[in-house]
Amino acid sequence: MRLRGWVAHMKVKHHTETSHSLPVLLGSALALLLLTSAASSVGVVDIGDISQTDVIMYVSNDDPDHYIQGAIHVPRAEFVADGRLRSVRDICGILGSHGVTRNDSVVVYGSCMECGDPTYICWLLSYLGQEDVRVLDAESSEASMCEEPSTRPSANYTPELRPELLATYDYVMSGAAQLVDARSADEFRAAHIPGAVNIESSSVLSNGRLKNASELVPLFNLDHERPVVVYSLNGGQASLVWFALRSLGYDARLYTWMDWLDHQPELRMELSDLSAEVSPERAVVITARFSEISKNESLNLMGCVTCEPITIYTGGLSGSKSTGVRLGNYTSPGRKIVNVIGAADTGNSGPVAESFVDVLAVVTDSSDEEIERIMLHPESAYVYTGTWDASGVPGGVYNLSVELSAWGLTKRFEKRIAVELEAERYRKLGRF
Repeated sequence: MRLRGWVAHMKVKHHTETSHSLPVLLGSALALLLLTSAASSVGVVDIGDISQTDVIMYVSNDDPDHYIQGAIHVPRAEFVADGRLRSVRDICGILGSHGVTRNDSVVVYGSCMECGDPTYICWLLSYLGQEDVRVLDAESSEASMCEEPSTRPSANYTPELRPELLATYDYVMSGAAQLVDARSADEFRAAHIPGAVNIESSSVLSNGRLKNASELVPLFNLDHERPVVVYSLNGGQASLVWFALRSLGYDARLYTWMDWLDHQPELRMELSDLSAEVSPERAVVITARFSEISKNESLNLMGCVTCEPITIYTGGLSGSKSTGVRLGNYTSPGRKIVNVIGAADTGNSGPVAESFVDVLAVVTDSSDEEIERIMLHPESAYVYTGTWDASGVPGGVYNLSVELSAWGLTKRFEKRIAVELEAERYRKLGRF
């Protein structure tokens, strides 16, 4: 049975968790498939505390120059096929092929703690019901090393899955848990699940190693009696914070920002018209008109044709979803809350996302050097206007284009117009 939704896809390419990205953890229906088991033991272990009976797993994708003596190499990439995490059966088969059983005492380590490889695999094994899994909290160079990984006889890995370690969208929407966003502060400021607090994944590390309990406790101003859901783009960063919380005794569960976005209604926009008019004082009034397009239409972005138009996710709903969308609820100049018709009437007690859309006109000169950006303000549902004060700008031909930004993601539309500024007058040349 395939784990539905563990898909490494993005509607708009995101810059975070890419070079070491893990498959996107979505799993909205996964909890229905699972059985519970006794709580597993997770924590850190020093080199000197590893016993001969421990199964040591190197879990990063790279091939290091040396391995800890006796370590097997189980790269996380083995668990992925076609951008999706393999089925539970396949994952268990992979672990068994490396000689790992659920009853083994497992120690995981990797080349990049900051990337979350060891803690993510620790979460995955715990989710499968591994009774004893720990993360190596030391430089591997401190151990006896060998040039090649070890091997173990094949075994049978029989899971006892633990749904309480995975948060679903419905669980997040229920409002039952505290929410922790493990992404960067910039990403958090751009957008986050309402009610979440930002605890960056890097804050649980010191010089690439996990902080001890006395250092971790002050980081978490959380209620120990309530569950905690930790999320990042695809779970890698979140697993670091999840691990720290579990080590302190919190009921912590993993979630992803991509799953949150995947459940939001979508508004797909194209720039249908761009125009400019001028006053005698050379105040250039720019008007951008947008229209909604169907999912199978193409949109030119940054000079190339893509099958993915700009997609704006428009808020969190549960129960009765409305397919109608509108831009409304004007806030600060140049910014709108994107929401869903009827969203306020759902009666849902969980978080409802508010997302802000910025629309800017970008002015470039004849050599395509950017000289100014003008915030465009909403005039109606799909019309934005703004004024470029060109009174001090030298005469010449200038290009106007439009950028649309939401949640820190930015796309520039291909459509643009040329404007010629002369000493005493303005003349619109037209589109090209």
